[in-house]
Amino acid sequence: MNYAFMALFMCIIILPFIFVINGSLVSETEFVRTGGIILLPRSLNLNVYRFLFGEGSILNSFYISIARLLVGVPLSMTLTTMLAYAMTKKDMPGYGLLMVFLVFNMYFSGGLIPYLFLVRDIGLYDTFGMYILPSAVSIYNALLLRNFLNTIPESLSESAVLDGASELVILTRIILPLAVPGIATISLFFAVSHWNDWFTGLAYMSQDRALPLQTYLRKLITIDQFTLNYMEQRVEMRPPIPESLKMGAIVITTLPIVCVYPFVQKYFVKGLLIGAVKG
Repeated sequence: MNYAFMALFMCIIILPFIFVINGSLVSETEFVRTGGIILLPRSLNLNVYRFLFGEGSILNSFYISIARLLVGVPLSMTLTTMLAYAMTKKDMPGYGLLMVFLVFNMYFSGGLIPYLFLVRDIGLYDTFGMYILPSAVSIYNALLLRNFLNTIPESLSESAVLDGASELVILTRIILPLAVPGIATISLFFAVSHWNDWFTGLAYMSQDRALPLQTYLRKLITIDQFTLNYMEQRVEMRPPIPESLKMGAIVITTLPIVCVYPFVQKYFVKGLLIGAVKG
């Protein structure tokens, strides 16, 4: 019964992905005939991907998303790890006030309109920095990482202090090598957050050339005939039907994160379990 239930559950999860992939790979005639619900395609057609990559916008959005990952994740991990390490020092002066400040800011914000005015006034609006700086530190992720760092014996840090090591040396040479599973877990959180974020590009970017991949996908999902005609003029190719075009864009945006996840899954599971059990 367990095997049967899990097999059924896997089919429920996998079938939508199969339909989306097959819907982007078949001809327009077959797509219309089957209504887009295709389990075994009769023929393969790459016109959807030729159109998307030929138009150029999706490649530009892909580069922006990759650049956002390459810059945003290391910066966020650096700042969040430093914050998490500071949160493990309960004897630090002002520790209680710091925790109150962090928890308050985690639950309360000034609202969307004041935030938009702030972004505009400090010069982040319509710049690449908007994707990186506002989300550079995550208090929630810092709390998770703090729980993991608390599982490292404090005697290691005390021994290093007796040997004359500074806090920076303790963090980089002792704590970080022992905290690889937790750091990998939080890095995955940041990477998925950056990759899946579509709202920032929609709300704080006025130029299409600066949109990340997920915002471009949303634009395709809500595509109208005027935009489709404009894309046709740029590619000089008859566009596929909008439904198959959307499926192709979904495949392109989902595939990279799916390929990366298996390589960090073991750290992801181990980091969550250790932080939860011993934190």
